[in-house]
Amino acid sequence: MSSSAKVDLHRRIEQVGELPTLPHVVQKLASMIGLPNVSAEEIGALIEKDQVLSAKVLRLANSPFYGFPSRIASVAHAVVVLGLNVVKGLTLCATAFDMMKNAGMNELWRHSLGVAITSHILGTKAALKNPEEVFVAGLLHDIGKVVLYVKWPDVGRQITAASRKTGRSLIETEQDLFDVTHADVGGWLATAWHLPTSLREPILYHHKPAAAQYAPLQTAIVHVADILVKGLACGNPGDELVPPLSHQAWELVGLDEQSLAPCLAKATEEFQTIDDYL
Repeated sequence: MSSSAKVDLHRRIEQVGELPTLPHVVQKLASMIGLPNVSAEEIGALIEKDQVLSAKVLRLANSPFYGFPSRIASVAHAVVVLGLNVVKGLTLCATAFDMMKNAGMNELWRHSLGVAITSHILGTKAALKNPEEVFVAGLLHDIGKVVLYVKWPDVGRQITAASRKTGRSLIETEQDLFDVTHADVGGWLATAWHLPTSLREPILYHHKPAAAQYAPLQTAIVHVADILVKGLACGNPGDELVPPLSHQAWELVGLDEQSLAPCLAKATEEFQTIDDYL
């Protein structure tokens, strides 16, 4: 790969914020996050202006993965119950899902939802204060693939062809060809969308969790969940290889053979409902 091609890809990444990857509602939402005293009602009213997006956010918020005893009837209620960052993440997820679906990438969405489910289970077990955030981090962990393989199909075809030829994983091939991986692109998007560190680091470092500085447990959870879901063959993130497991992340999550079994059983049961969200 020539240096000029690498520069070109970096330039595309710098310009990705100008691409129509986000609906107007999400762009406006990002600008409102930093405002002092913004209320759940204001955020809810903004999202509800886009009826399709609003319906998808409520569908995810009311999914059995969260298990709230009463139905969440409005986006404003979802903001109160789930938190602003989670609802913002769900809005981004709904947008990403549309992009994946339009590109015929249902298997990537299925994998992403499987990682979200498993992350929520592991986060609850690890007594995370807000396991809903790690659910969203799991949903968004491969968001960089939407850019590399959907928005830039020429780049995606090149990576996929090289990966099949060499038998190496997609992320290794991405690094070899462009010095940029889908995780790097996802981290850049998380920064551009003003996502909190608790979401940005699991996206950026889900293949190298030891690099996380501010959200090491959340990153470790998404890393372990990603590998477990790959092993359970829930969806397909693009290649058949199971990434190497970080033992440091495994220990941080606090899993052992005895505690793993019920987590896998619960995840496998909840995977049965994934097609309801496709």
